[in-house]
Amino acid sequence: MTQNFNYIRNRIAEHKKDDLLRFSYELLDKKKEEIYPIWSIFLLMKWTFIYGGGKYPSKPLTSIKYQKILNCIANFNQEHISDFIKKGQWKRAFQIIHTQQLYLQKLVYTDLFTTQLKLFSVLTGKYNVENSFKEKTGLSIVDFLLIAKIFWLYINIEQFKKPFLYFDGKFHGDLFEVANQLMGKEKIISFIHLLTLNPTNVVSSVDSFRHKVKKESLQTMEMSFFTMYPFQLFENNIRLVHPSIFNHTINYYLYDFLKSTDEKFTTEFGNRLEKYVALGLVEMGVDFKTENDLKKNLINSKLVDFFLPSDNIFIEVKASELQAYPSVNPTDELLFSSFRTSIFKAYFEQMRVVSKQLSPNEENYGIIITYKELFWSDFSELYPIGKKYYNDEPDEMYIPPENVFIIDIYTWDLIVQIVKEKKETLKNILRFAKKNNSDTNSYRQLFSMQIDEYRPLNLDLSYLQHESNRLDLESIV
Repeated sequence: MTQNFNYIRNRIAEHKKDDLLRFSYELLDKKKEEIYPIWSIFLLMKWTFIYGGGKYPSKPLTSIKYQKILNCIANFNQEHISDFIKKGQWKRAFQIIHTQQLYLQKLVYTDLFTTQLKLFSVLTGKYNVENSFKEKTGLSIVDFLLIAKIFWLYINIEQFKKPFLYFDGKFHGDLFEVANQLMGKEKIISFIHLLTLNPTNVVSSVDSFRHKVKKESLQTMEMSFFTMYPFQLFENNIRLVHPSIFNHTINYYLYDFLKSTDEKFTTEFGNRLEKYVALGLVEMGVDFKTENDLKKNLINSKLVDFFLPSDNIFIEVKASELQAYPSVNPTDELLFSSFRTSIFKAYFEQMRVVSKQLSPNEENYGIIITYKELFWSDFSELYPIGKKYYNDEPDEMYIPPENVFIIDIYTWDLIVQIVKEKKETLKNILRFAKKNNSDTNSYRQLFSMQIDEYRPLNLDLSYLQHESNRLDLESIV
């Protein structure tokens, strides 16, 4: 029998917070090497912090009672996803599952540290992002990334395949001794303070989470707020909630933190992302024109950030992401509203217009580059959603939606490396992706999957070399 939210909340309130958290950690540790719906455990932990111990006196918690509560959460509002499936909207159902689960499959590559250092610190503009972050946290960007790398190595110490080296979910004195020597005790304290959930201020932390979903019935599908607070004080230890949570933290914490705490960040970051993409084009050795170059010939026209005339590739950079509610309830209206000024604008108002003017008789391709990875590898699924909001002129014939690809910045770096190594040209990579996506048997939902055949082991990009040297832990020993 499926229970409602009030029932689940009341069962949680009957038990002590520490008891519920202890059972949760024990289950996470037990299922460490198994495929298990850990997102349900994260939600139980979140609701434990908010509602646990709300009834007095508390009842003893047994494994059977704990599992019953967890099962209620796992089964809560399952019909939401099944409703999309019943309507034949399989891709929308998978999009919800992507939001619920696949963020926990994010991997960490050493190169992403260097990319972040370049974007958040080294590249500059009208607004100093570095100072903003340091004023709010007491850490410079490079400090944060170096300490994050130290903790990441400690968490993954078992990968060294040495006897007696393993991570038990807790941060011990040996880590702090080494980290303090490398970075200084004050910086380590600032880092721990930043990423540790304050148990007396949980409601405020949840409310300030950018990806929160207000409806309890949809919270089973939301991204966990622990991505911003991956550490917890529990039983006199600093515990990691889960390695998969920290992997996501490393990938996107800087962006999410600044996006939620600094209103000047978004515009500045968009400009930096554009500069970063230009560095990649230079590294590839391709001929390209910038938006300013296009202004000289396209008077009073919408423009794109870059145009590759030899390949007829149009590139638009959008530091955009899907908002929390449409991530778990992807209706046409909500998707369009979330992407109206970014992804939809890039295609309907920019690429269609510019391709019609510059190369109307050529095979045109488009790339929309984002910071975060989105659910779609090309524009074909989004096109029908946006078309009804724009005029009916058949401008898509100049750049078909299946020729326009959505690529995150980390995947862009990999593409730059592939082209630099002359394994393939940029246009051929796009043609290959188009061919894959034309067949349901070879369709790849994320563009990062399109380059598996070429994926380089490491990045060797000149525009990241300085950053790589600065983040080499051996250089600070």
